[in-house]
Amino acid sequence: MPGKAKCKNFSYNQEAVTVGDSVHHSRMAREKREGALQEYQGGRFTNVGDLAFKAVEQAIEAVASLEGLHFHLRPRVAHAERDRWARNAFPGISADLNMLRGAYGDLGYDGLNGRRAREALEAMERILVEVEKRAGVRFR
Repeated sequence: MPGKAKCKNFSYNQEAVTVGDSVHHSRMAREKREGALQEYQGGRFTNVGDLAFKAVEQAIEAVASLEGLHFHLRPRVAHAERDRWARNAFPGISADLNMLRGAYGDLGYDGLNGRRAREALEAMERILVEVEKRAGVRFR
């Protein structure tokens, strides 16, 4: 059917996927960034890695959607495809993506201290700044 794309369990109308998706994902990235900062200030370090990681994912989705890419529509492979695309589109963020992924696991599963949470926030900020500069989409 023209204009329809199929994923395993659902279909969506490709014409309905617009720049509005970038606005939506940008808003979510800002909200998750603010949440990560607030959780850090409140000493709830196990939440920081999760929210920082998701803020970056939403930022990547926002920029990718401008190119017609929507990783979240294929949940089984979304993380891998999003990560691969981001590393190719923004090679300068690779080390911070690695650090943030590690902090996400450490904080979410091991509940390490505020030092690791601070490192996650710093990596998140560096990634968001780089993506903002190169893509012209605001996340802060």
